[in-house]
Amino acid sequence: MDDRQAFKDDLRAVLRQDVSAAELDAVVPKHFPTLSAFREEDDLILVEGETRRLFIRRVGPDRFVTSDHAAASGSTNLLDAGGEAECDLDGLTDRIAAFAAL
Repeated sequence: MDDRQAFKDDLRAVLRQDVSAAELDAVVPKHFPTLSAFREEDDLILVEGETRRLFIRRVGPDRFVTSDHAAASGSTNLLDAGGEAECDLDGLTDRIAAFAAL
């Protein structure tokens, strides 16, 4: 099993409990130590460096919206403004991995 599969399996294990994206705050840094994870209500904010943020919201059993922002600060309220991308668990795994790789 490769690292990406292990990451996806860990995400799936947490999400199986029908929790919000915020509950992934311990899983992501375990696999991507360069990322910091913060909760904002039910949403998750991943931070790389000082200015890059990936906002994640769970909108269904296997549906997520994400939005990547380059700003020193930001709120997941930006997810309400539109322009975000919707994905399933495979897509979320890929987006987080891509965000960490930049």
